[in-house]
Amino acid sequence: MRAVLLSSFAGPDALELAEVADPLPADGEQLVNVRAASLGPWDLAAAQGAFAAMGGATDFPQVQGWDFAGETLDGRRVLGFVAQPWMGVGALAEQIAVPSAILAPLPDALGFAEGSALPVCALTARLLIDAAAVGEGDVVLVSGAAGMVGGFVTQLAKGRAARVLAAVRDSDADAARGLGAEAAFDTSEELEDLIRGQAPDGVDACIDTVGLGARAMACVRDAGAFLTSVPTAVPEAARGIAPATVQVQPDAAATGELAAAAAAGELTVRVAETLPLERFREAYARLQRGGLPGKVVLTP
Repeated sequence: MRAVLLSSFAGPDALELAEVADPLPADGEQLVNVRAASLGPWDLAAAQGAFAAMGGATDFPQVQGWDFAGETLDGRRVLGFVAQPWMGVGALAEQIAVPSAILAPLPDALGFAEGSALPVCALTARLLIDAAAVGEGDVVLVSGAAGMVGGFVTQLAKGRAARVLAAVRDSDADAARGLGAEAAFDTSEELEDLIRGQAPDGVDACIDTVGLGARAMACVRDAGAFLTSVPTAVPEAARGIAPATVQVQPDAAATGELAAAAAAGELTVRVAETLPLERFREAYARLQRGGLPGKVVLTP
């Protein structure tokens, strides 16, 4: 089969599309024909060796890729993600053998491209709002609300009847409002003044998906909640606020629930572009440039 291989931790330049042996499922594993695999910032980090110090694989070559959607050999539509490189397999391939326990059903109403764009980002968003205990009537500040994780946070918070304020670049304000934010503010040094103009005592929770850190936490009321998806941007505790981050792991049950919500029109899954696997270099380059209105998806 064909797969995107990493030959060293030299970033995307060390990637190549090559023929490798077909995977052989072990006990408790399923063979999946990959129909779509999406890229995220973690794919760039993996190619640069960011996970090696955390216990990730250091041998080469490594098949790259996390999020995927596809079909099992008996025709079931599935989606999920592999926390590559810990699992020793990657999703940027024509086939993948993974533990059955990580696979969630992909509803017929959701395409393979959309299915592949959902797992890591939507699961991370759900972990963040759960950890922040977002509930009805809460005022929630979401930084990066037009991004993939931030966009899911915004939608999930709205689904819990919270009020969402977005901190985004001016160019992303319309997208954030389209996802459910009632107002959007520029991520400037005056962010606290802007937010407290809407919530004088501060917001009940801030979910920071772009690493604003202390500048975003300043917008939170005393004893409120501050969660971030950026582990390097956890500020010091202050004013009864205990900042924290989350770490996503495969969760088939939660992934299935999120996929069902997307299929029912309750969540919008955004795909910026779909490219064939052989154009993986172009896909990585677009990911590096940033500013995409959704995921870049590769189709084997």
